[in-house]
Amino acid sequence: MNTKVSKTNESLAFFNARLDEVRISGHERLKAKARMAQAEAFADAVGALIAMIKRVFKTPTPPAYRGPTASAG
Repeated sequence: MNTKVSKTNESLAFFNARLDEVRISGHERLKAKARMAQAEAFADAVGALIAMIKRVFKTPTPPAYRGPTASAG
């Protein structure tokens, strides 16, 4: 634990290296790495969903149909 963590968005490789420094059993380490991968996949899915929702609400709507007016003619 000689590296100070100052960012909240470190890479998965960084956290895997940190898990390798912790004294836990091999099975627990594998479970922790699997949970980290699941959490990252979930975060990516949520980010993609938010981006999709933003795109949907940015899409311009077509103008409403206006029929012929009384002045036409």
